[in-house]
Amino acid sequence: MIKNQEQGIEVDSKIAKKAASFVLIGDELYKRGFSTPLLKCISPEQAEYVTKELHEGICGLHCGARTMATKIYRVGYYWPSVREDCNRYVKACKKCQEFGSLNHIPAQELQGIISPWPFAKWGMDILGPFPLGQGQTKFMIVIVDYFTKWIEQKL
Repeated sequence: MIKNQEQGIEVDSKIAKKAASFVLIGDELYKRGFSTPLLKCISPEQAEYVTKELHEGICGLHCGARTMATKIYRVGYYWPSVREDCNRYVKACKKCQEFGSLNHIPAQELQGIISPWPFAKWGMDILGPFPLGQGQTKFMIVIVDYFTKWIEQKL
């Protein structure tokens, strides 16, 4: 506990550190960040409206939870549970569940490498013509080792 000498108020140091990142301008509360502009703190009702509008409004993209939370910060709003609310909203969105991308590839074991030892099998290709380079070179030879996927190139 820290005691404020001027006002005679005892304040917990954790609360004092958190309160330092907020500022009151007029009647509005704003959160300030290190590299972000002031973010307006809004009520839960306003937060629900902003989330709905950004997700499925006129410019809504039905994006994922993390992208939507970032958009909310970029627009200039803040409330303590932004990420959790966005995650809950996206999981409950019927259109996102209905038309979202699905992984149709069945799970399977990893395939072994055909090459028995490193540098046993190579792939080679000639690229070009390019504009004349150093030493009047126009083409590039690209070589790939199939075992390590190591790439070499010669001009």
